[in-house]
Amino acid sequence: MASNNNNKKRSTFTKPLPKNAIPFNLEAEKAVLGSALVDKNALLNILSSLEEEDFYLPKHKAIYKAIRGLNDKSSNVDVLTVYDELVLLKEIDLVGGVNYLQECVDTMVSLSNLEFYINILIDQSVLRKMLTSVRNINEKYQNEVIENVNDFILESEEEFKKAIERRRVSTFKKVDDIAKVVKSELDTVRNFNENEEDEEVTGVTTGFKRLNQLTNGFHREEYIIVGARPSVGKTTFTLNLALNAARMGRVGVAIFSLEMSSESLVKKLVSSLSFVSLKSINTNRVSGQDKVKVSAAIDEISNANIYIDDSSGLRLSDVVNKVKKLSVADPNLGLVVVDYLGLLDSSNDGKSGDNRQEEVRRISKGLKQLARDVKVPIIVVCQLNRNTDSRKENKRPMISDLRESGAIEQDADVVLLLYRPDYYSMWNDETSKKKTGKLSESDKFELAKKVEEKQLGQEMPGSASYVEVIVAKNRNGQTGRCGLFFYKDYAKFETPSREWEEKMLKITDNAASED
Repeated sequence: MASNNNNKKRSTFTKPLPKNAIPFNLEAEKAVLGSALVDKNALLNILSSLEEEDFYLPKHKAIYKAIRGLNDKSSNVDVLTVYDELVLLKEIDLVGGVNYLQECVDTMVSLSNLEFYINILIDQSVLRKMLTSVRNINEKYQNEVIENVNDFILESEEEFKKAIERRRVSTFKKVDDIAKVVKSELDTVRNFNENEEDEEVTGVTTGFKRLNQLTNGFHREEYIIVGARPSVGKTTFTLNLALNAARMGRVGVAIFSLEMSSESLVKKLVSSLSFVSLKSINTNRVSGQDKVKVSAAIDEISNANIYIDDSSGLRLSDVVNKVKKLSVADPNLGLVVVDYLGLLDSSNDGKSGDNRQEEVRRISKGLKQLARDVKVPIIVVCQLNRNTDSRKENKRPMISDLRESGAIEQDADVVLLLYRPDYYSMWNDETSKKKTGKLSESDKFELAKKVEEKQLGQEMPGSASYVEVIVAKNRNGQTGRCGLFFYKDYAKFETPSREWEEKMLKITDNAASED
């Protein structure tokens, strides 16, 4: 086993290469593969950090491919199973048989030193790509007519950037680190608090009383779908669920954001907690008492046990390996959020040959199995198709409106669908009373809102909307509807207060015609 002195190791592994030699490190490649064959924690670390292309020798690429293949099939990874997999792949002769696998095992390193060896492989891999790119640029310059020098420079620069840009399967960033960046931008100070929900649930709290009553919270091993049309608020709603779980449920929460940066997500959380508009926070126009509220919200978020991974181009296997690794590092992990399913790739090389429906089926089953493996509820955000928009009357979403819904509907333990009537501008032409003879809760909210704004002499703050959370499927509990207020300016979902419920109760079915 190698020395624990990283300085000594680096000097050994970075000695000058002979002229025209290809940069790679035989000892480091063998040590990493040997560790994967023996230690499960090392295996998860390696699979979430390295790609097949990070190994230079063809036999090492073959061993890594066999290891990943076994892991993707949830099979044990050891010398014998990898040997059998290599036989099936017809690569065993290339590798050199079981003796070479054992030779790799003999060079394994401790878990504490593994990161150093992984970084060596990444460095060498990036260096190889860089040198290849430089060689290609030079050949193009020598052999082709350069009609426009500026274009050639820009194209060469782009090729070089692509060559050295590591496909980022980043480690999780603790939310307190991200919050510090946001805080430094706003240069704020502290002090804010909010009453926590006292509702008793059997799972992880949703933070919303009525939704807790329907679901009893989110439970271990549950696979939960949140579906809505674009711009209805599904990402914001899911972020609110995640923050409530971390603050009120006091569990660790992992968020995979495939569409938004970690900083943007944290700014949304800050706006939600502080009731300071997201626009003001994004443009750094926060002053006076709002500064105090924002600073306090940042401090509170920093204390929440939230991890955010904003890697783009994530594959199902990346999510699986990262969650399993995190669940070992943080035994208090209680919720995982994936936003959103449509951007996940099921293939290992990023080039799936299956049609999208088959790919969604594979992703859905993989995430459901992950929830069972780590015994943590997983929330996955999905888009609805256009069927809801094309329906003339009732635009309230149904499970069948989920894109490629067959596998999702079957796999899901809980399906939550968001319905926001003002998304369809329904209020601009007619209330539901004209169709049903009875006002909906959304109609009553809009009428009560009008009364409130007339009394205030101005619009209500926050650009509030009424949103129905439809529990369309609940394998272990009730289905039903939960009304929430969505303050779009604050990225905040909230249970209607008793005062608002009383105002809405006073609205009669004659109110629309009287208005």
